[in-house]
Amino acid sequence: MKKEVTKSPKVALCRECHGTGLMRNVYGATVIPCPQCEGSGRVMVSCTMTLDIRPYKEKR
Repeated sequence: MKKEVTKSPKVALCRECHGTGLMRNVYGATVIPCPQCEGSGRVMVSCTMTLDIRPYKEKR
């Protein structure tokens, strides 16, 4: 049985900058706004999943 599940949008911490809104460049010399959250430290997260649910049959 396949089941479609939708999770509504919610606010979450940005995983790229760990909620700080800032990132260092490759050399660590310059601090720039995080490109994923645009410097806010927060992002909107939502998803749509397809679950494939099957009975378990033990092998003998």
